[in-house]
Amino acid sequence: MENNFKITYQVDDNLLKQMLKLDESVYKKEDCGTFEICKEWLSINNDIYTILLLDNKVIGYINFMPISDKCYNKFISGLKKDYEINSKDIIPFSKTKYIKCLLTSVVIHKDFQNSMAIKYLYNGFIEKIKKYAKENIKISNIILDCVSEDGEKFAKKYLNAKFIKETLSSKIYEVNLKIE
Repeated sequence: MENNFKITYQVDDNLLKQMLKLDESVYKKEDCGTFEICKEWLSINNDIYTILLLDNKVIGYINFMPISDKCYNKFISGLKKDYEINSKDIIPFSKTKYIKCLLTSVVIHKDFQNSMAIKYLYNGFIEKIKKYAKENIKISNIILDCVSEDGEKFAKKYLNAKFIKETLSSKIYEVNLKIE
């Protein structure tokens, strides 16, 4: 089965619908995005997703987007949630300055949560980060808005994230990541 895993970074409407359906199977409704919001995010930056496929079906993904300093600071303080992000908060990946990013979703289908799938997804994500570094895109900080125990486990185990604060509905973690 592992040989059939595939990573893609390109999102079409079909994949996006599958990703949203996966969200609904894993998260509470209030923690799920909508097709319209995700399309709005993609219209600003179409390189925000790392998607894990098995036999051309979405079984996991990571949403990782560069955000404005103002948006980042609101997350650090617990004043903003990922479903409140709009097109003004998202910025393009930049070669001119260090940027801050938000990792909003690490989603794996329930049937694959205790399998090698998370490692494949993580490795695909790291490959993307390395590609950015080679392109001289500088990422200084990553903040994670964890709404589940699985998200927290991923943050701690794979990203060595530091707990910042607890909000009413999530826990905020931060990773200082500089890949040269």
